[in-house]
Amino acid sequence: MASLVRALRDPKKWLTVWNGIGMPLISLVFQVFFLMFLTIFGGFTLLFSPHLFWDIPSGTPAGWRLTMIRSYFLAFGALYALVWCGYWWMLRALNSSNKIPAFPVHVLAAWLPLLGVLYFADPVSYPDAMIPISAAQITFEMSTAMTAAALFPFYSAAVYLFVLSPPARTGWKIGRLLGLGIIFAGVSLYLLSVFWHIAPSIYKGIAGFPTR
Repeated sequence: MASLVRALRDPKKWLTVWNGIGMPLISLVFQVFFLMFLTIFGGFTLLFSPHLFWDIPSGTPAGWRLTMIRSYFLAFGALYALVWCGYWWMLRALNSSNKIPAFPVHVLAAWLPLLGVLYFADPVSYPDAMIPISAAQITFEMSTAMTAAALFPFYSAAVYLFVLSPPARTGWKIGRLLGLGIIFAGVSLYLLSVFWHIAPSIYKGIAGFPTR
């Protein structure tokens, strides 16, 4: 009994529990609320291009539509990446050792909401909705979510290992972050095209959305 009391009074054990469970839960909650914000913000932004996703036949869009869709995708992706880079930087700055304790657990916890979105998603068309959604738009949204889920752990690890952890001047860190941004932007555009073709076969409800 006395040993149990001493263990409960040991601040190091409580700190270990906090770093291994408490802080990762905060990362999970942050991801949930950030995804909710992006969903609302993204939907509002797409209202300014009401004809972008209509009259698109099956397959990847082409021409000016493809350019605009990629522009929206990269803009949302840049916002998402910068916010998470800032989040990891903040967690690192809060620790006196300039490291994020249990970083893989943080990444896993923050990754779970993305996986949950993909697992529980069930796109259903509502023809009588005030603002109808086209098949191309829901395909864009699902393929964007799939791309984010595929790249999130790799991006987080790359930012932590190559930008935040190595001791370097601010200019070098910014340069490394820009380099990572270019690499992940290229990979994400490729994955967007791949998932655009895969999404309708995974989420059968996409076929029920109108195209015009």
